[in-house]
Amino acid sequence: MSLLPFFHWFNNTALSAAMRNSTSAFALIEIVHLLGLAMLGGVVLIVDLRLLGVILPTRPADRIARDLAPFLKGSLVVMVLSGIPLVSGEVMKCCYNGAFRLKMLLFVLALAFYFGVHRRVTRSAFVSGWAPRAAAGVSLALWLSVGMAGRAIGFL
Repeated sequence: MSLLPFFHWFNNTALSAAMRNSTSAFALIEIVHLLGLAMLGGVVLIVDLRLLGVILPTRPADRIARDLAPFLKGSLVVMVLSGIPLVSGEVMKCCYNGAFRLKMLLFVLALAFYFGVHRRVTRSAFVSGWAPRAAAGVSLALWLSVGMAGRAIGFL
């Protein structure tokens, strides 16, 4: 199934035209997107470093993850809502950009892993051994890869 018809439709929306015709909208929205990324990265880093036993060893990992969950979810909402107009300004470039496609794939994988496996491991009363460390390592690798692929979009 080709996504090309969707990209053509999206390229012809009012949002896409507004983003292409604005001299400052892209920069302002990208600032919001990067602030969301910083928040998400901070939350992921804190939870994963706790699972690795590097920080906050006396605090239960499930408690830390639960306390930071609203920030994680909020940052994801900010990133998605700001990402849509960012893409709309250069829809056809993104359509053919390998880094953009990779970022979207990695983003979906990171979300699925974080809200599936990672969450289950973090919530278990048994946060010791290899499972938490493996979950933290995979989580860090996935989220870092999302950021690196996102950064590569501008260069490809």
